[in-house]
Amino acid sequence: MGLPLAVLAVLLGVGGAVTINEVVEGVNDRLLGASARAIAETLALENEEVTLDLPASALGMLENDARDNVYYSVWANGELLTGYPDLPRVSEPPDDDGEMVFQYAQYRDYRIRIAAVARKVPRINEPVIVEVAETLEARHALRNRMLVALAILEAMLIAVSLGLLPLAVRWGLAPLKRVLSAMGTRREADFTPLSFDYVPVELRGLVGAFNGLLGRLDAAMQGIRRFTADASHQMRTPLSILRAHVAALRAAKLPAGAAEQSVADIEAATGRLQRLLTQLLALARAEGAREGGPDLRAPVDLVAIARAASMEHAPQAVKTGIDLHFEAPEGEVTILTQPDLAGELVGNLIDNAIRYNRDAGVVTVSVAKEGVVVVEDDGPGIPPDARATAFERFGRLAPDRGREGSGLGLAIVRALADSLGVAVELADRGALPGLRVTVRFPSAAPEKAPTDMRS
Repeated sequence: MGLPLAVLAVLLGVGGAVTINEVVEGVNDRLLGASARAIAETLALENEEVTLDLPASALGMLENDARDNVYYSVWANGELLTGYPDLPRVSEPPDDDGEMVFQYAQYRDYRIRIAAVARKVPRINEPVIVEVAETLEARHALRNRMLVALAILEAMLIAVSLGLLPLAVRWGLAPLKRVLSAMGTRREADFTPLSFDYVPVELRGLVGAFNGLLGRLDAAMQGIRRFTADASHQMRTPLSILRAHVAALRAAKLPAGAAEQSVADIEAATGRLQRLLTQLLALARAEGAREGGPDLRAPVDLVAIARAASMEHAPQAVKTGIDLHFEAPEGEVTILTQPDLAGELVGNLIDNAIRYNRDAGVVTVSVAKEGVVVVEDDGPGIPPDARATAFERFGRLAPDRGREGSGLGLAIVRALADSLGVAVELADRGALPGLRVTVRFPSAAPEKAPTDMRS
């Protein structure tokens, strides 16, 4: 921006120089012409001879600090009446009464400016020509002073402009920063359009295009979620039928061997596929809830939510030989959340703790009065360097790749946590082996109760 400003200053300087030159020429020409007219006004005819009275003021008005030389001449009928005979004549003498002509010339090694005026005297055939000339030192000095002043003013203008330019840019970009802040603080998968309330006219086109892009992204994401949900839902029915037929085959007591192993493999694969579809549906619901919409949060009892999730997974723990413990304070622990999503979040953590635990391991689910749920297991845990990627979809750690699972459990937990606005932390159990997962829910007027624990 400084380069265009400098170019503009140069253009203004050129224009100012031209104007200064015209002003200096005009002012000095008026004084030179006034001097010539003052002499011409004294012309008269006496005894058939042209006379004049050369007033002191006529040439005195041309005095200046530069001490320019002043010359004059008066010509009548081609003869010099008075003045400097070698003073150059103007190339085109004035022929009308009062006409003024100006011309530059060279005289006695000086550059001079000549003013010539014509005056008609009665009974004289031709007009009397009065010429007054002066050197140009005063003009040059005045012109140079004004040009220096102009250059100083332009330099000050450029300096002040460059100093104020950062402030002006910051002030001008403030609306854009507000728009960028609104874009940068949006939650993931939040496709609500930006408001135009604080957007200036110059940025409305940009914000409109951004809102249009958000709309197209929202439509695309909705289509993907609908496809996932519809496909998962449609496949659950044939999978259920397939599992029923597998159960019937097992009831038929097939002979031991290849047939029995094939049925076992089909049953295991069907169970894994059904679980995968169930988790895909859960992930689709979690991501749909993360996009905002109406606020469905309400004060609920965290103890009841965690207990229900633990009881739901108790059969799974018994089947796999895992010892499942539940601990909570007496009374209620009131939190502000969506109960069904919170229950699904805690349930997924319990399911993961059971599924990836050691044989005959222990899983402990505890609730604290501060609205915190902790799920602990004594399995292999998650190394610290792998916790950053543990919430990615279909992420499987090397020790878990031989176990039954889809790698979506913690991804669902992350999506549910984001939609509920809660924090999920992975940590070691101190000196004990295993993993501790802590979920912190927003509290909503918790009731005071004794600190006795029950299990």
